[in-house]
Formats: sequence, C-alpha cells, structure tokens
Amino acid sequence: MSRGVIEASLRPPIEVWSAATSASCGLVAMVAPWVLMMPPELGRIAAVAAFGFAGLRGSQAWRVWRYRYGLTRYKVTAVAPHKLPRLPGKLYLGEGFAWGQQHTQRRMDATRPEAQAYLAAGWFAPGARLLLKSLRQTPFKPVAAALAAPRWWNPLAEPPDLGGSPILHGVEPREIPVTLGQKHRPGHLLFLGTTRVGKTRAMELLVTQDIRDGKVVIVIDPKGDAELMLRVHAEAARAGRLDQLYHLHLGYPDISARYNGIGNFARITEVANRTTNPLPSSGNSAAFKEFAWRFTNLVAQAQVALGQVPTYDLLLRDITDIEPLFLRYATHALQQQGPEDWEQRVDKVQTQIEKRQITVPRALQDRSDRLIALVHVLKDLQLPDAVLQGLATAVRYERSFFEKIVASLGPFLEKLTTGPVGKLISPDYFDATDTRPIFDWMQVVRQGGIVYVGLDALSDATVAAAVGNSMLADLVSVGGKLYKTGLDPHHPEGKILLPDVACHFDEVNEIAGPEFVPMVNKLGGSGFSITAYTQTIPDIEAKLGDAAKARQVLGNFNNVVMLRVKDPGTAEFFCNQLPEVDVQHLMVVTGVSDTDGSTATDFTSRNEDRLSTQRVPMVSPSDIMALPQGQAFALLEGNRLFKLRFPLPDPANDRFIPPSLQDVAKQMRAKYRTSEHWSAQTDWLKDMPVGLVAPLGFVVDEAPGGDGVEAFT
Repeated sequence: MSRGVIEASLRPPIEVWSAATSASCGLVAMVAPWVLMMPPELGRIAAVAAFGFAGLRGSQAWRVWRYRYGLTRYKVTAVAPHKLPRLPGKLYLGEGFAWGQQHTQRRMDATRPEAQAYLAAGWFAPGARLLLKSLRQTPFKPVAAALAAPRWWNPLAEPPDLGGSPILHGVEPREIPVTLGQKHRPGHLLFLGTTRVGKTRAMELLVTQDIRDGKVVIVIDPKGDAELMLRVHAEAARAGRLDQLYHLHLGYPDISARYNGIGNFARITEVANRTTNPLPSSGNSAAFKEFAWRFTNLVAQAQVALGQVPTYDLLLRDITDIEPLFLRYATHALQQQGPEDWEQRVDKVQTQIEKRQITVPRALQDRSDRLIALVHVLKDLQLPDAVLQGLATAVRYERSFFEKIVASLGPFLEKLTTGPVGKLISPDYFDATDTRPIFDWMQVVRQGGIVYVGLDALSDATVAAAVGNSMLADLVSVGGKLYKTGLDPHHPEGKILLPDVACHFDEVNEIAGPEFVPMVNKLGGSGFSITAYTQTIPDIEAKLGDAAKARQVLGNFNNVVMLRVKDPGTAEFFCNQLPEVDVQHLMVVTGVSDTDGSTATDFTSRNEDRLSTQRVPMVSPSDIMALPQGQAFALLEGNRLFKLRFPLPDPANDRFIPPSLQDVAKQMRAKYRTSEHWSAQTDWLKDMPVGLVAPLGFVVDEAPGGDGVEAFT
C-alpha cells in the first residue's frame, strides 16, 4: 500500500494476492516444512513470519476495499435518546471527522474519469438483489430475508437513497463523535439547509441533550412540527421535568398554556415596540406606523397607571374606543394631581354644555358631555402629565380622521384577538374558569422550565410573525434584566448568577425582526445560547429588509452547520470562510520520436509521471449542493471544519407521550407534513426506561431494522 506523496487508495486491492501467497507459504512451512528443506522448528518460525506478513498485507487490502466501498454507500445512524454519548462539557452533533487537505484531495481524485470504474455498482449486487426480491414470494423467503439483512456492510442489502453524493462522507472511513464545547455555545450556532434535508431532525438531537442536561430550553417552531412537539414532551417526561414543561401551540389552543407577549417589560415603551413592529414601515406606511406607535404607547402608559396589565385585547378595546380610557385616566390624574375642587369644576362645565352655554368644537360634538367637560377643565389646568395631554389630544381628533390614521393597527390587533387564539395570547388574568397556565419568560428561567411554542405559521403567517416577534423582544428584555442583576438581585455576596438558557428557533426567518439583532449580539453575556435554523441567507435578508442587518446577524454566529442548500450565495457564504489548499495531480506523459536512419537507433520513447500542484477551495459550493440528506459541513470553535452526519429519531410508539398529545400530532400531520422519513430507521423511543444514561464509552453495533443503519449501544 503506497505511503508516498500520492495516496493510492482508489485502485484494486492488489495486496490480497501477496497476502494469499504469503499465507500459503506459511501453511506449507507449518504443515510440511520438509518441502522447503527446513527442520520443524524453523518451519514454525517461518510460518509465523509468513502469517504475520499475510495479515499485514491483508489489512492493507481491507483498507483499500473499505475505502472504495464507503465511497458508494450511505450510512445512517439511529441513537436511542438515553444512549446518546454523554461527554462532559460537550454537545454531541453526530458522527464524522475533521476535514483537511487530504479529504479535498480524495474528493477530487474520486471525481476524475479514470476513477469511475472503481465507483461503479457493477452487475453482481443489483442482480442479486433482484433475485432475492423474487425469492421472497417463494418458500425460500427466510433465506432471502437473511441474505438481504439491512446491514451497512452487506452489499446485498437495499441501500438507502439519501440523494447527493456519498463520496463527500466516504473520503474518510474512520469516524469520531463530532462535538461542540458547551463553553462555545454562547457564541451561538446557525443551521442552514434547504427544506427536507434534516434541519428539524438535527434540532431534535440538540433539544434532547439540552433537556437531559437540565438547561432552560425554549423551542420556537413557526410551522408546528408534530415530531418536534412529541420529542420535547417525551424527553421532558423521560428527564422527570414534565412539571416544568409548557406547551403553546396556536393551532391547538385547547391544550396550550397562555402567554402575554406584551405584559412583561423593563420599559413601558417596549409594549408599543412589540405591538407595532410587525406593521409595514416602507414608503408611506412609515408615518402611519410612527403614529400607531405613539398612540399605542399612550394607551399602554395609561393602562399601566390604572393598574392594568397590557394585552392585545385591552389595546384593541381602548384604541377602537378611546373615550372610556380617557375618562378613567383623566379622573385618576385629577385625583392625584388636580385641585380639590376639580370635580365641582367639571360638573359646572358639564351643566353649561347641557344648557348650550359653551360652544362645543366640531371634533367633539359626537363625544359625551362628561368627556367634553373634562377636556375643557384640563385645558385650563394644564397638568404636567404627558400621557393625559396626549390622550386629550387624541380625543380631540375627529372620529373619521382618527380611524384613518390607525387603519393599519386596528385590523392587525383584530387578527391577534379573534377566536380561541385571542384568549391564548391575550389572557384574562381574572378568569377563574380558564385553568390553562399563564407563563412568562422570567418565570420560566427562574424555575428552569421547558417551553415548546408552535406558531402555526402555515395557517396564519401574520399572527405567527407577530407572536414570534413579541416573544423574541420579550426574551431580549428578560436577558437585559439578567445581565444587570442575574437570577438573584439580592445575592448576599453581590454575585451575578446567570442562567443556562438554550434557545432553539426553527425557521428563524419567519420570526426574525429588528429585535433579533440585539438578541444574537448581546444575549450571550446573559447566559443565553441561541441555535437558529433557516433555509437560506436571502430569507433573513427579506425578513429584516436590509442586507446589512442580515450580515450583522450572521456575523454573530460563531458556529455554522451547513446542510444541503440550493442558493449559490448561501453556499458561498460558508465556503468563503475556508482557506484554499494545495492538491496534487499526477499526469502520465508518453512520447516517441524517430530518427533519420543515420544511426543504429531507429526511434526513442519515453514515459514520464509528472506531479503538479494547484490551489483549490477546501470545500466548493458544488460540494454543499451535493450533500446527502442528514449530512452537513460544520465550522465550529474558530473555523474548525468538520464533516458530519446526524442520527435522526423516530418518535412512534413512545410510552412517554399521552394519547391526547398523540391525537394532536396525528391532526398536525394531516394538516401539514413537515418531517422527513428519508431513510429506514429504528424506533428511538420504543421500550425505553426512565433514568437510564449511556456511559461515556460506547461501541458500534448493527441496528435491528433499517437499511444501512448503525446504532450505538
């Protein structure tokens, strides 16, 4: 086996002949040493030496055959949740290897025309599979099933079709567990990949480990994947944390917890920010959005001053009809700041209005006499209350004019408050008949909770985006509080104790707004580690409306996992972060020249091997676009490049999932199918006991079902 400058693995395993010859000589030396004119003692020594050399050459032939075989076969790994490798301080991502120059060399060698003969399937294996398939209809069915057993090493087994090219992972036969250090997770992790290549299944792998490790886990899934929801519930039950779990699914409000996205804030202006962020802000809409923000801010300040918790429902009520709010707040302000005889003044003015002794402005003619009297008195008193003055200005607008300038806000809030979803995201805190729990992020963080949020974006993208944006903005606000005070503001030693919060955002482009920029930029210092999943970079650019903001967001992800994508720009974003490497090319040159016959030499010939070197990208965009399903390149921990494949779960028949949740999952699958069953897999969750933990060491064994499957036991 060559160990020179050029690696020679893509070739016939010719070492097998010398191995067979040496083994034959060893057998003769051991059985009949007299044939070799050796005494028995010397024959045994020679046999040992011959068998040793045969073993060496045989192992070299095996490496060549295994390398060639791996270039043509896919491997899929299924790992039971309680048997996932537990490596201290590490997050397990899958099986793979560190990609280096030699792998780029091997990938280029395998794509050359002269190498295709060694990558062809041949005629024997396909023909044998057809024969075994026909035998399954005969009495020889048990024999056919045994010969076609789904093992990765069995050439007669039907191989899984994952698309892409198996060469990309086959260039390295020896795999190791690929991990990400937990200390690097606050630098955030980004998954990029087109639809149906395994992003959500990889998300399940990471969420499973975070729940098992006792972290605060927040999963926001815009589309509402059934398998992901079941996975979160099952792992919470398996880890004994079911009492810390909150489900919120906008498509199934009956089984959901309730959440008020604008009820918790550090500054009152956050209410208006979260409410109006989803409104259009381009062109002429910008002015209307600014007015909607100002008016929402006034209403929110008034509600808080009156002891109310802002909700979308209360905002819609007071924006639609501002008069009751003005009457309540004006009375409250006059009681606090007005003169002692303010009520007599208001009654006097109201009597004059009823007797037509005071001319009522045209804009106030459709208002109540009490409101007109309050406006008149407040104008004379000039109380130093900005909210009161703002509300007074708002009620002085004509109704038709006021309705025009809040035309975009009113319908938007109606979408958020209509139907059962309205009671879910605008909870009534005083409704004793509604037993669904109400949670907020600070409460979840303090109790070490787990939250799964399904936004049902396929049914109503507007509501999903609004709720998602408010959740992210709320998380940013909570992160700001934790950064300043920690979990215990009154720690006796003054220490700032930060939580360990793992956030997983699937299809992050659906919920990314202006609040997402400070989230990835600053929340790492508050104990938050964000794992975002999206399809392409243009998706983020389109959502944020600015390519510079999209680059700002991407620049804050220190770790990137790239699955198959079809957008060249997204592939180049990954490849441009990698260096170029030198690859070698062996050129065979043959030439001949004849003479004029004046000498005894009629012609001369020459054969040369020329070794040339060229600079090529370590990974090209075409490699990214040719990745099989469930496989990825990963840039981790400071541009360390890995090639990996994910173990993908199957949540069927999990005894940790209640029947009611199974029924919901069936309905979700009927409404929209989002998960991928692109390979034969074992059941992750069948017959799995609670509390069993895999040891640090693990061995590879064949899984009992599924084509080309390994399982860790």
